Amino acid sequence: MERKTFHIKRTIDIVVSVPEDETRSGAESWVDANFIPNGSLEKVDADHIIKDIRLVDNDDDQDSFMVVEWPESQELMGYEGFANNCTLILSDGFGSASYMVNKNWYSQLRNGELKKTEYEDAA
Repeated sequence: MERKTFHIKRTIDIVVSVPEDETRSGAESWVDANFIPNGSLEKVDADHIIKDIRLVDNDDDQDSFMVVEWPESQELMGYEGFANNCTLILSDGFGSASYMVNKNWYSQLRNGELKKTEYEDAA
């Protein structure tokens, strides 16, 4: 099956691959009808394949996040600032334990500028 890809910007910036005969407005309608702002999809089907997603507040932040998947994503939880800089992606378009990660925070982590934190089990 021939495919094409659309880049659709909403409050969520999403790139979705669709069948060759689907229109941009059809792809936009699918996104509007099925995408939930927390990063999950209400309906998943074989015709719509998510290629990229960014959870952002405005267009100036479009390139300030990246996707980090498991197993690398597991080490992120052990560093200061994790909760404020990483958002779990609940979508079948990504692997399990995939996070949207602030690139600046991630760079600080890689440069050794962030401290490890200790987590206590919830009672």
